[in-house]
Amino acid sequence: MNRFAVVMMAILLLSLSGCGPAKVPFLTVQFCVQNRAGVAQLVTDLNAIANANHLDFADSSAATARDLAAAHYGGHERADGSPVINVGLLGKDGLFVGGGNLGLPGYQVQLGFTTGSDDAKSHRLAAQVVALLKQRWRLHVLPPGAAARPMADCR
Repeated sequence: MNRFAVVMMAILLLSLSGCGPAKVPFLTVQFCVQNRAGVAQLVTDLNAIANANHLDFADSSAATARDLAAAHYGGHERADGSPVINVGLLGKDGLFVGGGNLGLPGYQVQLGFTTGSDDAKSHRLAAQVVALLKQRWRLHVLPPGAAARPMADCR
């Protein structure tokens, strides 16, 4: 397993267990990608941003879907045929942008931003990502500490 996959799994496990010093996102956005083409566009955009900023990019969506199936997870949120989304960007200094649609219905996505060792760099990256995503989708900035909730205007 590569370093990025290990870090993503550790962050997921720590956030689910409530143990350890998991970082709290300084910014969380929620939006609707509408369909499979929107999912593909999101992956393409995040990959391009990762490459431009010398970050590692991972699309763990397929692996997450397999893991959920192996665990016999019967969540109703994929009943509409929407795919599992689990993506992230990781900087060498600990900067992390991660998101997906686990626990959210359909094509709704939550994306969280945590800082690395350089807060200003992390905030600049967040502004860059948000600016790009706003060109394609209507973003909702969530209050600090708030979790994404199902959106009425997203199938």
